[in-house]
Amino acid sequence: MEIVTRRGPKQLEAAEFGDLRARYSSTLIDLGTGDGAWPRRFARDFDNCFAVGIDPDRSALREAAKLAERKPARGGAPNALYVAASAESLPPELRESADWLTVYFPWSALLRLILGGDEQIGELLRFLCRPRSRFSVVLNAEAPPDGFEPPTPKSVRESLEAPLTAAAFRITQADWLDPDQAPPSTWAGRLVKGSGRAMISLDATR
Repeated sequence: MEIVTRRGPKQLEAAEFGDLRARYSSTLIDLGTGDGAWPRRFARDFDNCFAVGIDPDRSALREAAKLAERKPARGGAPNALYVAASAESLPPELRESADWLTVYFPWSALLRLILGGDEQIGELLRFLCRPRSRFSVVLNAEAPPDGFEPPTPKSVRESLEAPLTAAAFRITQADWLDPDQAPPSTWAGRLVKGSGRAMISLDATR
C-alpha cells in the first residue's frame, strides 16, 4: 500500500498497517480527504484513535503529512496516516479496517456515485467497513455536477437507501446541516462557513 510522508511516497506492508491499527481503539477513514485536515484534526482530538486520509492527490497528501509529522506541541498527529489511492482502486490492506468512514464534501466521480445511488457505494462500504461501523456523508447542496438536480435530504436518502442496505447499513438520519455544525475540514471553511450555502448530512450504521 502506498502511503505519503513528508519525504514522499513509501510502501507500507499489510502487517505494518495491522500493527499500527492495533495500537488504537478504533480507526477513522476519510475517503477523498483532499488536504487531509479533517483526519489530522480528529487524530489530535482523539489520540486513542487512528485516522487515515485517502486521496489520489499525492502533492496534497505530502503537505498533510508534513503537518501531521510535526511534534504534537506544534500541531502534529502521530496517529494520522495518508494513503495515496482513488475510491475506484483501493489497496487490499484497507479491507474491513474502518470503524467510521467519512466522506466530507465529495466532488467529481465520488459525488456522482453518491447522488446517483450507484451500487459502487455499497461495494466501497463492504470493502472498507468493519461489522459494527458508522458511515457519514456531508454534501454541499448547492453545487451538483452536470446532469444532477440540487440534492435535498430526501433525495440523498432515497439515492443511498439501496446501496447502503446492500452493505447492511441502516440510515439513521438525513437532514440539513447548520453551518456551525460543519465538520472541521478545510473545504467546510471554504465552501460553507460564512457563505450561507446549504449542507446535507447523512449518517448510517451497520
